[in-house]
Amino acid sequence: MSVEIRPTPFQSQVLTVPEDHFMFLGGGRGGGKSMAVQFLILRHCDQYKSRARVLVTRRRLKSLGQFAEELRQLLRSAYGRDIAYNQNDAMFRLPNGATIQLTHVESASALSDVAQGMSYTLIACDEAGEGPSIEVIDQLGMSLRGNGTPLRLVLAGNPGGQNHGALAERYVTGREPWVPFEFEGNTWVYAPSRLDDNPYLPEAYRRNFEVLARTDPALYRAMRLGDWSALVGDFFQGIWNADKMVIDHHDVPLDCFASLKLSIDWGSAAPCATVLVGQLAYAVRLPDDRVMPRGAWVVFDEHAECDPRNISRGTGRTPGQIAPSLHAMAARNGVRARGVIDSAAEARQMGRAEASIADLFREAGVRVSPAKKGARVPRFEHLKQLMVNGEFFVASRCRMWLATVPSLPRDSRVPDDCDSAANDHMLDATSYGIAGESGGRVHQRGFLPEARMPREERIVWI
Repeated sequence: MSVEIRPTPFQSQVLTVPEDHFMFLGGGRGGGKSMAVQFLILRHCDQYKSRARVLVTRRRLKSLGQFAEELRQLLRSAYGRDIAYNQNDAMFRLPNGATIQLTHVESASALSDVAQGMSYTLIACDEAGEGPSIEVIDQLGMSLRGNGTPLRLVLAGNPGGQNHGALAERYVTGREPWVPFEFEGNTWVYAPSRLDDNPYLPEAYRRNFEVLARTDPALYRAMRLGDWSALVGDFFQGIWNADKMVIDHHDVPLDCFASLKLSIDWGSAAPCATVLVGQLAYAVRLPDDRVMPRGAWVVFDEHAECDPRNISRGTGRTPGQIAPSLHAMAARNGVRARGVIDSAAEARQMGRAEASIADLFREAGVRVSPAKKGARVPRFEHLKQLMVNGEFFVASRCRMWLATVPSLPRDSRVPDDCDSAANDHMLDATSYGIAGESGGRVHQRGFLPEARMPREERIVWI
């Protein structure tokens, strides 16, 4: 008995996108993204036959095995039992000469084992939100080398996971669904889906999501409706509120601060995150009638040393090369480049004669003291308490902070901590600034601006 496999309306629309367009299939669970990837693979192999070389990646081996079984059923519906599948190599060989390589990739080293020196005409990275890391996904595109066939990279993933921020920043935020856009020299299409786009799922599966509507409304909107903006992140779930905590820095003159200091979380391969954080000397009413209480902490400015094409990767620049940017940030806010730095930056791994990272910043004129680091959990709990009390604000110009911190996931092993594998560098820098220095050489307590009272008419003193 033959079984007819028909694509859903969403999957049919995916198949109408021109083959030379890269695609991001981003949406909620159950929308049919993985099956859409399989239809793309089948059509590619059927069109280009022996010239078709397909690579499919997933992060986890078990989920890759499930994908392979589903793909085998689809291929058999098209080619019968003439397909060959080598389980050791995880490779399909079709009667027309096309090949489909499946691999689980968790790191750059795992990628080099399968992609180094290889050529593919279609690469599909399923479950892109969970991994591999976004820089590994970027390296996949280097293996796209064709012989007269259109080359395509297809990513599919749900909201959440370690790549949530990078995927949303690149392919979702500000992108019109199904409308081509340019990114890094390639034409991309954002193709969202949701549970309602898949009529083949049983009603019992749909009812399972309704529990989330009560227990975790944000996760419900993300997984059920495919809303990438709804998933604030497990770590700050129910605490972060952009409408209350994000301000325009023009509405808070520098005269309002009792202190402003730099706070640095050092990184080279990872981003080096610097925030300008301070406490208010007076309670201030904003133009929209929100009140910033006296003593509230404000992330007023930032400098992120990250690859503009990948916010999870550092630039590799030295403290001496970064220092001019920190001096410029401090100067535009009317303060000197002083503050705190991760105490780990004081380490001298090669001996006492070696200059530490903090020493190199000091030599470049950035006066930093080691932060009162302590354990991560108490620092983050303090920050959460400030948010709950309405004593924490972030300037809207701090784009890196807003793109990473609110969406941080929780550590599955330590529920009170955020996942350290995620892009938590701005969070660390903020917590260092609030914790203050641990008794080092530079002190910010004496910072008092000359003008005690702001002169702008928009500011109302309380």
